[in-house]
Amino acid sequence: MAHHGIQVIGVIFMLECSSYKDINIGMGICGEDDYETKVYVYAIDGLMIDTGAQIMEQDVIEFFKSNHIDQVVLTHNHEDHTGTAPWILKNTNVPVYLNEGAIPSANRPPVMDGYVTKMWGIRDTFDPKPLTDKIVTSSGKYTFEVIHAPGHKPQHDCFYERSQGWLFSGDLYLGTKQFVCYKDENMKQTIESIEKVLQLDFDTIFCAHAGVVENGKVRLEKRLKFLKDLQNQVNEMRSQGMDDRAIDAEIYPFNLTIQDISGGDWSSYNIIHTL
Repeated sequence: MAHHGIQVIGVIFMLECSSYKDINIGMGICGEDDYETKVYVYAIDGLMIDTGAQIMEQDVIEFFKSNHIDQVVLTHNHEDHTGTAPWILKNTNVPVYLNEGAIPSANRPPVMDGYVTKMWGIRDTFDPKPLTDKIVTSSGKYTFEVIHAPGHKPQHDCFYERSQGWLFSGDLYLGTKQFVCYKDENMKQTIESIEKVLQLDFDTIFCAHAGVVENGKVRLEKRLKFLKDLQNQVNEMRSQGMDDRAIDAEIYPFNLTIQDISGGDWSSYNIIHTL
């Protein structure tokens, strides 16, 4: 979808590059069998936000070099956000920052099931520095507040530029509706995090999978309404004696490709069970 204000710059290998105001954007497509998903990385004033999947590494390295990056921040430690972080730490002096609670998991080899390897590649271990409360870009022009927003991952953070009304949301937004989630997500926490983030004054979301989302606060409000309506529906069905498997079968009487590919790691049941 085209967005007002985005200028397409070109392609670095298989990475489609564009810009939005002072922000340079790289987008790659990762997938396995019949399932594909977009993965975005962002650069602004020497700051890089997320590093894509390892399978995108060569393209992201070129993006990294062309944007003269001097610091990297990660929204969370999933393989599609941290794939190039090991290369950066091994081959440059650029610091990489991650939520302190996620650092032990970054130091351990990730559990890479077959479908994960095909989609994201094989990410090495890495040893990032702990995030602080604020990130100031190299020229001092932009200051990002670190907003803790668990749910998708317990150590998930968003980055908020108050003066610009920008929210780099990691995987908090994704879309106004949701039909599957990962096995270790907690949708109650996601609802709480969305309610917390909606207290901020922002207009534009920069999502790791949906890209630039203008009218982002309105879109995030729609996502919150969808999830709370779903939560109320689930609780009503539970009060009638239905268990979560039966509720899932009634609300989501279909399987998406990612459910089959992942063997249930991604499923609608994971949403229902944690609401």
